[in-house]
Amino acid sequence: MIALRSKTESPAFSTRLRSYRIYLNISPADREDAWEMCRVALHYGGVEVSDCCFAFANQDRWMMALESLRFRFGPKFFEAVESAETPLE
Repeated sequence: MIALRSKTESPAFSTRLRSYRIYLNISPADREDAWEMCRVALHYGGVEVSDCCFAFANQDRWMMALESLRFRFGPKFFEAVESAETPLE
């Protein structure tokens, strides 16, 4: 006989995930700065998911990258996006 566990039996199980992303707003003329910004995002655990967009596994790493980018470049070169919880697929 196979017993199935419900979600209530496993409090660590989560079907929802919050997304932490940084979109770099970079013109082709700013290639040198773009490379530095990408290095900063990757250094803090970012994964490039599309052209000039990095996703972070958790809020702490995302916040560290944001602070570093804000300090080095100012807020005009990037957009921080924290999504609402979304269901996992």
